[in-house]
Formats: sequence, C-alpha cells, structure tokens
Amino acid sequence: MAFRGFDAAKLKALAGSLDTLGGHSGQLHTQLAAVLTNAQQNLPPGKSASRDPDLQGLVGDVVPIPVFFGGRRHLPGSLGGELNDMQASMKRRVQQLEGAQQLAERGYPVSDGSLFLDEAPADAKKIDEALRHLRELQGKDFGTNGNRDDLEGLSGELDGLTSTELDALVSKASPKDLAFYNELLGDTDDSFWNPFDENGLPEDKRRETLGRMLSKIGPENFTKFQTAFPGTQPTLTNTEAWKNGGNSQNGQTNNGIHWQTPSDPLFVDGVSADDVNQRQFGDCWYLASLAGLAQKDPKFVQDGIKQNPNGTVSVRVWDKDGNYQWVTMTADLPSDTNGTPIGVYGNGESWPAYYEKAFAMTYSEDGDGKRGYGGIEGDDPKKSAPYLTGKEGDDLTSGGFLGIGEHEDKSLGGMKAAFDSGKVVTVSTPNDESLDKDHPQEWGDVYHSGHAYYVRGFTDDGKVILGNPWGVSGYPPITVSQDQFNKYFGNAEAFDVP
Repeated sequence: MAFRGFDAAKLKALAGSLDTLGGHSGQLHTQLAAVLTNAQQNLPPGKSASRDPDLQGLVGDVVPIPVFFGGRRHLPGSLGGELNDMQASMKRRVQQLEGAQQLAERGYPVSDGSLFLDEAPADAKKIDEALRHLRELQGKDFGTNGNRDDLEGLSGELDGLTSTELDALVSKASPKDLAFYNELLGDTDDSFWNPFDENGLPEDKRRETLGRMLSKIGPENFTKFQTAFPGTQPTLTNTEAWKNGGNSQNGQTNNGIHWQTPSDPLFVDGVSADDVNQRQFGDCWYLASLAGLAQKDPKFVQDGIKQNPNGTVSVRVWDKDGNYQWVTMTADLPSDTNGTPIGVYGNGESWPAYYEKAFAMTYSEDGDGKRGYGGIEGDDPKKSAPYLTGKEGDDLTSGGFLGIGEHEDKSLGGMKAAFDSGKVVTVSTPNDESLDKDHPQEWGDVYHSGHAYYVRGFTDDGKVILGNPWGVSGYPPITVSQDQFNKYFGNAEAFDVP
C-alpha cells in the first residue's frame, strides 16, 4: 500500500535486489579482469587493453586480493560495497517511511519533509509521553526546589525525540501549552519565601533547548513555534531603520519592511571581509569586528555557520557569560518591499546576515534593556569580540604603571604591532558631524563621524589602511597617515583570533 506516493514493499524488494547484485559484483570483477588480461596478451607491446586507467588496472587481477592484504580494489569490484551501502540506506529510509505512516494513521500530522529524513522510525508512544508531560506543566506544584529540574527533564525528553517525532508533537500541542512552557523557561526568579529554589532555565540553556527544537521541526510549524517562543525571532521594530525608514549615515532607505527568505546561498566563494556590506541597521561596531575577523581567519568564520536539513540556520556564538552555543534561527531576514535584505549582506551570499541575526538574538549588554536588532545599534566594537570568539577585546593603550597613568595609544606603530601579531584591530571616529565635511577629499563618502572601521593592513611607509563595513564596492578602503588619524580617528581596539 502506497503512502504519500511511496510503496514500502516495492522499495524493500529493490533494496533486496541491490543486496544480491552487490554479492555478485566480485564475479563481475573476475570476469572483466579475465577479458582484459586475455586482450592485453594478444595486443602488440605498448598497447593497452583499455584507455581507462581504472579498467587497465584490472589486467592481471583475475583473482582480486582484498585491500586488507595489500591488494587493489579497482572498479567494478568496489560496486559490492557501494551497492551494499545503498541498499542499507534504502532499508533505513523505508523504516522511517513506515514509522511516519503509522503516525499518520494515529492522527498525528506528518509533513512531507519527514519522509526523506535518515533517522530512526518514529515512535508514537514517545510523542504521547512527551506531550503528556508538556501538558502537565499547567497547574503543577513544583515543590520547594523550584521547577528547574522538571524543565531540564522535559528538555532532555524533547531533545531525545527524532525530527519527525518532535514535529508531530509541536503540531499536536496547543499554542497555550507551548506558550506556558516558554513562560516557565524564561522565569528564573526565585520565590520570595524560599531564596534557594531554582526556576526556569539560564538563558544559554533555554536558547540551546529551543534551538534544538527549531532545528528539527518542519517549516509548516515555524510560525506556530515563533509565536509560542518569541525569543527565537529577534524584534526589528525597535530599530532606526523601522522608525525612520532607513540609515541616516549611509543614506539607504526602505519601505514595506517584512520577513523574507533570500534566494542567495550562504557562501559563493568562501568567506571574505569584502562580503560584509552594512545596510540599514546601525551596528557598524559589530560588523567592523566581523569583517576584521573574516579577513584574519575566514575558515573560522565559515566553520561557525551551518544550514540544517529543515532550512534553519545555526551560527556559533559565545554569550555574555562566555557560554559557547549554536544559535538556531529561521532563514528569513528583515527585507524591504522588493525582497532585498535591509541588514548586512554579502556579494550574492547570505552568511553575514545570519551572523548579524544571531548576534541580535544574543547580545544583551545594552543598559536600556533593548533586545533584537534595536539592541545592537550603537556600541563599542570591543564588546562584540566575546560573542564572535569567546575572547575579550581591549583598548590599545600605552604608558602608566599597573594601570596608573595608562592612556590611549593612537600611534600607528602600536596598531601595526597588534595587527601583525594576528589580532583584529578596529578604530572609531568621533561623534562630531563637522568632520563629515572637514576631511581629506580623497576619502570621499567613505569617512563618516560616529562610525567604526577595521584595519586591513599598512603601507610600506607606515600608513594604516582602513576598511569601512559599508562594503568595498561603494566604499573602498582609505589610507590614513599618523597626523590624519590623530585628528579624524581614535579608540583603537583589538582582540585575539582563536
């Protein structure tokens, strides 16, 4: 009986046939080797029985010696392993298909995407148990020790579900049950009468739990999940781009802001600092650090982002407490009415946008308590370093003794020493709008007050080359002398690259 267009019985029969063929492939190897060996013996010297080097390697290999004993494994003898792997994969997938079918027969919603997963077959009993425990949170007396142990237990139970099982649970759970679970997860206050009870989950553990859930469920449940757990989608209505319709510094404007998934891939040609093109959010301080890190260690940046089977994206982030985690988010980005992302973007690649989105979900240093994209507008570049690398950022200083008399080091030589040692170096411009007009003409629109830049290198005569996170396509790097730096820049900061 077919299920969603798949006939499990026929797929099993095909897998069995492949298994049989795999067992016969060794005979094919011997027969082909004999034909080629005989042909080679009847050819003039210097002539080959086959132009294919793999087939020519079978000449004289009439009785194949296993690789374990130092023999060769030429085609088509290797078909045995390949066919066996294929049939084993098919059998696993059939079991997954049959498990999904059983769920559907029991009334659980099953997404089409679940049919193509390579995981253990779904177990309806595990879903029923987890769903019952979720519903039991309503009105439960958690006792004098608080609810943290209960929430940790449920978190582990949900984490143990397969993608198909978890997706079915989220489909079945009521919005009220999910929202109440989120409320409990986020309420870490102790009761007034017992200061030793523990409630909720710490922010990193809470985000880890929800991130694992989001990475498994089907796209059909994304909206329901984000409604129940609003922290999994950063707010953008508190940004200047939303309030004022754009970025006053670079002049970019927008209309019709909404969430939309871009068509561009994560990467086109790997990671480059030139991929960082700030648009309408005022987070130059973070993007200058990101671009500098991409320049110093592009592999580290590329290894810190991945796309999950359900289309979600996970980015490696350290939080303010130094906890390492993968922050998972849906692939949609703040976009204008034309579908163009209004946040940072690359040259046909989207990885910078997801770094920015992950940062908007985790950054919490701002004293006014703002979170989301509005919470990452306007701050100090060194504060982004711990989130990008887990390492603290520092001001470049000189002089003093044991911190006494220490002062800002504005020397290009000090910056060069830090840069040459492998550090990412950033600088900032004063909040003095008069400098926007009173600066060297050759810098054009690249220079702007109240802005952050990153060091790209140094000239042979000791000048510093600064990159603007607005992007090199419209804002090429500028070369700055010591005197110019003293007047137009300052606040040199640096952080180590892992």
